[in-house]
Amino acid sequence: MKRTMLACAVAAIAGPLLATVEITPVTYYRDVLPILQQHCLSCHRPGEIAPMSFTSYRQTKPWAEAIRHVIVAAKMPPWSGALRDGRDHTLSLREMDTLLRWVDEGALEGDPKDAPPPAFAEEARLVRYRPRAEVR
Repeated sequence: MKRTMLACAVAAIAGPLLATVEITPVTYYRDVLPILQQHCLSCHRPGEIAPMSFTSYRQTKPWAEAIRHVIVAAKMPPWSGALRDGRDHTLSLREMDTLLRWVDEGALEGDPKDAPPPAFAEEARLVRYRPRAEVR
């Protein structure tokens, strides 16, 4: 009886609170780009070893499903060379979850104003001198 009353009391209090929790969708500029800057762009940018660049949304979105595949298969980040350039490229579980949610939710772009400052000089030039046709 006491357990039932306690369960009802918890449900009465927590129910409305849980109903007001809003989970915002993952977006490239706010959530994904900071992860890419920290762990991926040292290779996934023009002139580096990776075969594709992730310095812009337009470059990254077509690779969303491939990003999912390499994370789930533990092929990326490249575990054997994780400290090649002095950076730790291993992803935390939270970062992996964020990238996978981004793919699952449709690889949303988000607001470019949410983007962190460029992490590399090449990225800064790309952002600063982007042709008008690419600016949305």
